[in-house]
Amino acid sequence: MKKGFLLFLIGAVLTASLVGCSDQKSVSDNESSISAPSEPAKDSGGDENYKPSTLRFDFEDGDCGFVPIFSDYPNSEDVEEFYEFKHEHGEVPISEAGKGLFISGNNHSDDLFMGYCKKIDGLVGGQNYEFSIKFKIATNVPGGMFGVGGSPGESVYVKSGIAAVKPENSVDDIGHFRLNIDGGRQGESGKDMSVVGTMAKQDEMNPDGYDFNVYELTVSAAANENGEVYLIIGTDSGFESTTAYYIDDVELSWR
Repeated sequence: MKKGFLLFLIGAVLTASLVGCSDQKSVSDNESSISAPSEPAKDSGGDENYKPSTLRFDFEDGDCGFVPIFSDYPNSEDVEEFYEFKHEHGEVPISEAGKGLFISGNNHSDDLFMGYCKKIDGLVGGQNYEFSIKFKIATNVPGGMFGVGGSPGESVYVKSGIAAVKPENSVDDIGHFRLNIDGGRQGESGKDMSVVGTMAKQDEMNPDGYDFNVYELTVSAAANENGEVYLIIGTDSGFESTTAYYIDDVELSWR
């Protein structure tokens, strides 16, 4: 076998390992599933050719492995129906926006968390990384409104973060479901999630419908012993009624 052909085969295998995962979609047809921004990594060890890794999810072909999570509500019979929990992969009601992840719930407990999480693997176990998170939320809530318990915009806090363990519920000593990670409470940040904004529209291009808000966060976190972390995007609500929104165009980079 010729040396040049052998190098070609090796390169093809390495490329497939970067872009072959079907749930890691690019934001546009002109972007690969895993790209490399142009700036050198801060922890590159002097190697200026080292680049961060990036995943982009546009949700056009599916939910990309994102799992819905609800927490901070009582463990009682038919509670999911009473809280009107809904989630689905579907069309975002904004022109040419395509598809996204919908989630909705009625915050009877005055403390409802809801959102999505996604496992990211292939990292080095125990190694600390700097993660950059960027995503859009389609919201139909104008700013400055009043509501039960708080504003439907400013009292619904958008949170995101990276956890080393899979977010899961357990029942606490007062019979409420609580997550096994530290996301803070409502407007407070925690170790695993930080407040990045609220549900109030940032730009009201469509006063009677949905508009996109863009949120960004940079956080340091270590992978677990299996080389995994969990990306979390959601809301922590002090508004005692229904909140509904769509998550779209999620980008996660690490170095």
